Amino acid sequence: MSPYRLDQERQADYFAAVEDITRTGAYRTTSGWSTRAMELVAAELRLSESWEVVPTRSGTDALVMALTMAGVRPGAYVAAPDLAYHAVGAAIFQIGALPRWIDVDPCTLNIDLADLATAFDHLPLAAVIGVDNYGTRCDRTSIAQLCSAAGVPFVLDACESLGTPEGGANRAALADFVAISFSFTKPIHAAGTGGALCAPRAVVRDRGGDPGLLMHPRRLPELNAAYLVLSWPDLRGVIGKLRSIYTAYHERLRGWGLTGQRGEAGSSRIHAPFLLPEGSNRKERDALIDHLARSGFEARPYFESQSRLWGMPAPPCSANLAQRVICLPTGAGFPHGSLDEVAAEVISWMEARRG
Repeated sequence: MSPYRLDQERQADYFAAVEDITRTGAYRTTSGWSTRAMELVAAELRLSESWEVVPTRSGTDALVMALTMAGVRPGAYVAAPDLAYHAVGAAIFQIGALPRWIDVDPCTLNIDLADLATAFDHLPLAAVIGVDNYGTRCDRTSIAQLCSAAGVPFVLDACESLGTPEGGANRAALADFVAISFSFTKPIHAAGTGGALCAPRAVVRDRGGDPGLLMHPRRLPELNAAYLVLSWPDLRGVIGKLRSIYTAYHERLRGWGLTGQRGEAGSSRIHAPFLLPEGSNRKERDALIDHLARSGFEARPYFESQSRLWGMPAPPCSANLAQRVICLPTGAGFPHGSLDEVAAEVISWMEARRG
């Protein structure tokens, strides 16, 4: 992954902001750069005036705060997709709750709605976390309907989907809480860290005083907020580049047995996930990663089954997909000229495998 970086002119602006912040000592504040950053988030998500955006140190902090404000308590069950970044499970365990791992759809790699419905029938769920895995939107409408029917809060992990195009209207407000991330792997970032919690203002005001939340220490530092604000104008361009990289991989690898994630029209494509052919395993996937590394290209085995990481039984589809998924080189700084080389190396490895 090539992380987003400011151009030379905005680097100068950022260093000026750093000097001002260190001179005044305003490292964390409810005004200044953080306020500007959260205004940008609210506009991007098209949130209503009744919603508030709380700047946080990370997307994980935002998830922890969302679950706490949702009323989830130690020992309660929280449903979450098994194939997702492990920060989801970490947030659940941080508040002492218990995960009910939900299987994923083999085409979208997002939460399986049938398995989620089954979980509602068998467990007293306290909340559901829906994840926009690899930047592709989960079925927010269906998840919201299931949660509404059961009277259970819906927490949307949109940490990977900021900037995702969807016909002009962002539908984040279908959820009760929305978590956003600005870590290094995102299209733009807040100097490597940062996040945001989006929720109805009345809920934040009513429940934000929970002593377990430690709201002020969890706030986004001004040094990071300044970087994020200066990065923001490039969001659309970076998303366009990431999407074009993924499309190019599809075109070059067509016919070689690698399957891409469906839902391309609604994805930010911050990763470039492909599934190796059915029957492949971790050993083969890791061999391809090593093959690309020897050629100077960094691919990654995103994501491991969360249940496997936590030593728990894994849903069958997720367990299978976690062995086969590989994210090919991409990122804001990835040169388009390297696409053909990466594809050629993948094809070379596939040819040897078939032989």
